[in-house]
Formats: sequence, C-alpha cells, structure tokens
Amino acid sequence: MDIVKDYMSLKPSPQKDVCIIVGDSTKVLEDMGAWYDLAEGIVAYDTMAVNYSALIIPHEFEHFAAGDAHMPDMRLVAKSLPESVTKHAWNAGCYDFDIRWVRNGRGGWNGTSANLAFKIALALDYTRIILLGCPMDNSGNWYKKSLKEDDIKTKKDHRMHMWKWCEMATRPIGCFMRSMSGNTRDLFGAPTREWLLHIPETKEK
Repeated sequence: MDIVKDYMSLKPSPQKDVCIIVGDSTKVLEDMGAWYDLAEGIVAYDTMAVNYSALIIPHEFEHFAAGDAHMPDMRLVAKSLPESVTKHAWNAGCYDFDIRWVRNGRGGWNGTSANLAFKIALALDYTRIILLGCPMDNSGNWYKKSLKEDDIKTKKDHRMHMWKWCEMATRPIGCFMRSMSGNTRDLFGAPTREWLLHIPETKEK
C-alpha cells in the first residue's frame, strides 16, 4: 500500500459532517430504523459499516472498517464489497483492504472495531459521529443464532470494553459522538436533530 498523506482524499464528495458507524449488535436494525426516523431527509450523512454489519445495512455506504482485517472472514466481507466502498484496517496482513492506518510512535491498536471506526471518522473530519448497533453490552451479535455452540462469539460480552469508551468520553473528542442505544447511549447521549445540525440544544434534550 502507498502512504496516504492527505486523509481527506479518503472522504467522499460532497464532503459531509455526519457519519454513522454501524455495528453488529442484535438490535442493529432497530437502531437503523430509529436513525431513519430521526435524520432521513434532515441531514446528509456518510456510513461506515463495521464487521458483519456490511452484510445487512439496507442502504449504500461509503466506508468499511474491521479490527480483525487479517482474519479470513473479514477479508471475504471486504472482497465482496463494491470498489466504491473504502475498506479500512489497522493490522498487518489486511489483504483486500484499501487503507491500513498506523499509529506513529505508539503501540498496537486496542479496543473494539467500533473504536477503530470512530478514530478513522475523526481523522476524516466528521464532527457528528453516531453509533448504531454498538451498545457495548452482553446482548451479542445479530448473527449469533447461526453460530456453532462452541463458537466463542456466542458468549460475546462487550461490557469489558466500556473502559475505552469511558476514557474517550472524558476527552474533548467525546463531544463529537452520540449513540442510538445501550451503554454508549447512556454515556454519550442520544443524537438530536439540533445536535446534528449544530443548533444549540434545549436543556431537556
């Protein structure tokens, strides 16, 4: 891969301020429906699919991110996507992906794929970033019923990763994020139309 120095060249035109990050929770499609009710026709937005959500998002999307991009299943998902979708990864061996993000002078990545997606969205200058299907609870993934009983993902519990989101919430970057559900919504708050449009919110919101 060539070194990309102009991050903004990775952002589709016309450039937008809003980006939704779509995860793999059991209620991701419920979050999606709530998002459409809130924002469709109100604000333009880009979409970053995370992991297997790329298989069920009902609209076209611009970005795909996977924390385990070196794994065969994520490579298959990336390979199945249109060329118009920019595929983001961070680790070595991420064949079939377009961009590998490197943290200069720091150690390897830690956190979930959604954490990675959020950092990428920040780098691309999105300032209204909304999590869908990323509650960071123990409800599991939307595809868990199709897994074998001995698959580690059947007992997936994302609550252990909440520390990373709590750390983000204490930093200035936390003001750029909201969430549609779960523990992350409790932490960052739910998006409102005023917030999406950079209009001061009333106290009750």
